[in-house]
Amino acid sequence: MTAEKLFELACVGDTETLEELYRNGQHLDVAYEKFWEEHSLIMGAFRNRQWDTVRWLLGCGARLTPAEQEEINGRYQKMRLIAEMQKIFIR
Repeated sequence: MTAEKLFELACVGDTETLEELYRNGQHLDVAYEKFWEEHSLIMGAFRNRQWDTVRWLLGCGARLTPAEQEEINGRYQKMRLIAEMQKIFIR
């Protein structure tokens, strides 16, 4: 199956089909290239709010691209700072 089709399945949260493909030997640690950037299946699902698919992909060993990992790290830092600022505001 092509990376594009796998990415589409992740984006719509079709975990059932992804799981069947995985059981039949399909690797899910693939990246779909579009607009000169690589996109992992996990981020396709994440950006489309397919939370169960994200969790399932993580459990199957799928990974983010280095650029996506950097993006997630930035979001994590932002959320931590918001929590810290909120504590100050509440006092």
